[in-house]
Amino acid sequence: MRWLIRRVLKQGKGAVSYEEDVHFGDVLSIGRAADQAIFLSDIRAALNHARVTALSPGRYTVESLILAGIRVNGELTYSANVGAGAVVEIASTRVVLLDPPRDFEAAVEISTLDKTEQEAAKAKRAKPTSLKETWLGKRAPSWILFLLVLGFGLLLPAATHFVPGLGKLMGHVGLPTTASWNPGPLDAAHRFFGDDCKQCHQTPFLTVRDTACTSCHTQMAAHADPARFNLPQLGEARCGSCHQDHLGLNGMVNTDQKLCANCHTDLKTRTQNASGLADARDFGKTHPEFRVRLPAWDTNGRFAPQLTTLTAALKENSGLKFNHAKHLEPNLNAPSGRRTLTCASCHQPDAGGLAMKPVDFESMCHDCHTLGFDTFAPDRQVPHAKVAEVVYMLDDYYAKRALEGGYTEASAPGFVQQRRRPGEAPLSQQQTIEALSWARDKSRQVADSVFTGRACVTCHTVTRPNAAGSTPGTGWQIAPVRVSGIWYGEAKFTHAKHSTMDCKDCHKAAESKSASDLLIPDIANCRQCHAGANGGSKVASTCVDCHRYHQSKTLMLNKL
Repeated sequence: MRWLIRRVLKQGKGAVSYEEDVHFGDVLSIGRAADQAIFLSDIRAALNHARVTALSPGRYTVESLILAGIRVNGELTYSANVGAGAVVEIASTRVVLLDPPRDFEAAVEISTLDKTEQEAAKAKRAKPTSLKETWLGKRAPSWILFLLVLGFGLLLPAATHFVPGLGKLMGHVGLPTTASWNPGPLDAAHRFFGDDCKQCHQTPFLTVRDTACTSCHTQMAAHADPARFNLPQLGEARCGSCHQDHLGLNGMVNTDQKLCANCHTDLKTRTQNASGLADARDFGKTHPEFRVRLPAWDTNGRFAPQLTTLTAALKENSGLKFNHAKHLEPNLNAPSGRRTLTCASCHQPDAGGLAMKPVDFESMCHDCHTLGFDTFAPDRQVPHAKVAEVVYMLDDYYAKRALEGGYTEASAPGFVQQRRRPGEAPLSQQQTIEALSWARDKSRQVADSVFTGRACVTCHTVTRPNAAGSTPGTGWQIAPVRVSGIWYGEAKFTHAKHSTMDCKDCHKAAESKSASDLLIPDIANCRQCHAGANGGSKVASTCVDCHRYHQSKTLMLNKL
């Protein structure tokens, strides 16, 4: 098959000349490779860019050999069957398919697109990018859009606010109501009245007033007494300054460190020395040592813990004798065998993970510290923490053993040691008196041993009866164990968030040999992991992570 390849050569002053060549083959290849029938020097052309196949005189198939496709008659395509007059554009080259002249089966004409033609073609294919390039103007669309926003964004929702029942009707037909003004989902605590905007927005188009908050939050205490601490930040603060709703999962509590630091900087000067607190601006840089609630009692015996700055020399008077180091030794000797205790053996978190449950003797101590009192009755034990019941039980037990007989202790009278058979004559009156007298003395002897010898005195401070003739069960005094359940009275702490830590990371119990040791970590211990708002490589901790703004009234009036 013979192809006529005609090249159009443009010369100066608009003159045009032609150069013809002959190609033999069924396919006419086009590209930048040296072996192509039509060689293109433009760098934008691929080595094998396209090919043209002659189907019959004046009929051709044009195929793209690249993924980008080729432009045939102004349209991008990968393959097209065309007739004579079709135009193929590749980079800056135009290929026109012709009716073949005599002695040829196919013909093409090749010309070069100049810059003016290329820019014109590009502008023709370009989409409008400004209103000037379209039939639209600015003023009419602006007014139309303004009226639509005014109607659907303001007038219709406002009508549903003032006309009862209109909101439900418009909601069913898909028209906007006051719900379209909702800037975001409510906090979880407010969702139960989420459809009633008037609960908070009592006056239309005005910010939420404090009265709307305090009508529900009636028990919410102020941060400090505004009469005693006359600070603008207290007297002029609105609820909405710190609590903004419609933030969804982000919550309503402002966690910004500046909320506290702006006031608690140079606090004594601000309050004219009315405040007893040290400055606190950043937990990692400027924060006083912790203050703990040490157990204490007033003159009436009521629990009145005292806030005391934590120091290494601080001791706790809990009324308990306990050696942590000894109990943490491996392979302790217990009645049931060798045991190794851990912190979790006695200290277990409560259901919420906030604090630890009180240590319970029956479930945590009793396995090792049994309260047996008589080798002849190894299964019998006295009750724990009930002095009167201990004495009553011992009196009853030994009186019963004395009257029944068979108690073979050497100190017991002979008729008490002798086991009596069924049907045997009962004790005489004199023997009964002697048996009960021995039982009472034995009970007092065992009680003394239990309280001050081998049981109670091991962990508690025990005081003997003051008077010899005191009422049984009322003379012995055991100091109660009184431990502070919450050590940080001015802060909040939860063990649940520190579950990845080992107990020994914060509590040096393995080194403590006295119950008076205060095993509460100081601020230096916490700073190993926590820093201020800009934590860097540590945990970023702002003021509200550990402190409540609305403190209780006791702290509110006295501490600030």
